[in-house]
Amino acid sequence: MTTRAQVDTLSKAQRQAVTLAQREMRQLWESIGNLSPEWQRDLLLDEVPALARKYGDIAATAAAEWYEQTRAQSVGGTYEALTADSFSDEAVQASIRYKAGSLFGDDPSALSGFLAASLQRWVMYSGRQTIARNAEHDPMHPRYARVPTGARTCAFCGMLASRGFVYYTESSAGGDFHKYHNECDCQVVPEWDGKTSHITGYDPDALYSQYLQAREGLGGNPDVTAILANIRRLFPNDYTDGVKTAS
Repeated sequence: MTTRAQVDTLSKAQRQAVTLAQREMRQLWESIGNLSPEWQRDLLLDEVPALARKYGDIAATAAAEWYEQTRAQSVGGTYEALTADSFSDEAVQASIRYKAGSLFGDDPSALSGFLAASLQRWVMYSGRQTIARNAEHDPMHPRYARVPTGARTCAFCGMLASRGFVYYTESSAGGDFHKYHNECDCQVVPEWDGKTSHITGYDPDALYSQYLQAREGLGGNPDVTAILANIRRLFPNDYTDGVKTAS
């Protein structure tokens, strides 16, 4: 049975890779400060994808080692885990180009903050995909879930986490499962015995109950956006983006 301590170990390893990437990003930013906006943009287009790859590989390797150890503790035996690819260079560059206009404006530091936050998502992508990929290829066929690791999470992540340990493959998980925002702390967590799984602090049944209450309170056939907005209103203290109304 996968435990909270094991999930915390995975989360810590992923955060460490992110911290190193963001530290190197800050050093890069400081080194290009005296260059023209054009040179800054071009250097970032070259260097930032390399950072995402470098530390994404570290995150993937840590996730693969974690998978092997957790699997051995859960079901015994040996398994050689695979590592996932890094976040696409082209996608990283597209994000930089989209935000590069700030280099030519009054607040070039806005791009620095954006890149630091985005690096977290780009680096953790490799670790998350490594876990999902191994769960899919593992002959023991574990199920996996999206498990928040902070004290609270956002309504969107809570909705996806409410499904519990139901995913076998990427196709069964669907596209939304693999959507992560900047600073998202969710981890992809496998479980080899879904009937007895219990991770302290993670209660998918309670999350799903909130989802149903929000959906049914709207009546008809509301879309996801409306349901999430209602979750934020109904449970403002449970989510990082909860909406508190004036009393």
